[in-house]
Amino acid sequence: MEMDKDIMDIIHRDFKPEEVLIIINELSSITLNHVMAASEYNLKNTRVSILKLAKGNINKVIELTKSAKIDFRDVIMWATQEE
Repeated sequence: MEMDKDIMDIIHRDFKPEEVLIIINELSSITLNHVMAASEYNLKNTRVSILKLAKGNINKVIELTKSAKIDFRDVIMWATQEE
């Protein structure tokens, strides 16, 4: 799956090389079907929010991905509250 350049930059910055593929697979499992109006913007915002909240922790990415599939808005709100 093709991943946005901005997202790839964050992944390579925050995670070990051996974790990169796992992170990409996790984030790729969130699809347009999981976000409102099948919006590319919402999808990217959700993925960036997960990476921001995870702070390089692979287990957090997995946990946050599950939450995003239930309601992506929660993850975006949590990331916004951290700012």
